[in-house]
Amino acid sequence: MSKQWQDKTRGGHQYRITTIDPESGKPRVGEVTDDGLIIRVTWFSDGKCNLHSEHPYDLIPVEAEAPSPAKVRVDLALAAHSWRATVVEYQRAEDAKDKAGEALLDAFVATGKTEVVVKIDGDYYYFWTRETRVFFRKIEVL
Repeated sequence: MSKQWQDKTRGGHQYRITTIDPESGKPRVGEVTDDGLIIRVTWFSDGKCNLHSEHPYDLIPVEAEAPSPAKVRVDLALAAHSWRATVVEYQRAEDAKDKAGEALLDAFVATGKTEVVVKIDGDYYYFWTRETRVFFRKIEVL
């Protein structure tokens, strides 16, 4: 579990979390050491032990650090590279789809048919042609 809370409470007291909420993973019950006494504390999910005001036993969230400019540049470069690779793969898939469509249209022309039912991987598809395009839809055969 990543560190979510500062090392001491709002009042500078040492604390120990003894029970975590299983759904949120947030601390629910713990102990705070105050002048040598160990005090049992129940916290809300935001780390506060008192709903209405700040309390010395409140847990203080750790603020996320802003990423360095170098990390931002690296993240941007990686995202741009991933985007470019995706665009290239998408274009290859579109080209393959176009070639498959042309081959399908040629097969229709060669057979002289304008519609056909084809079984592909156990599913049935109805294909038909209109001018220079091929259309299809999945059908259920009874």
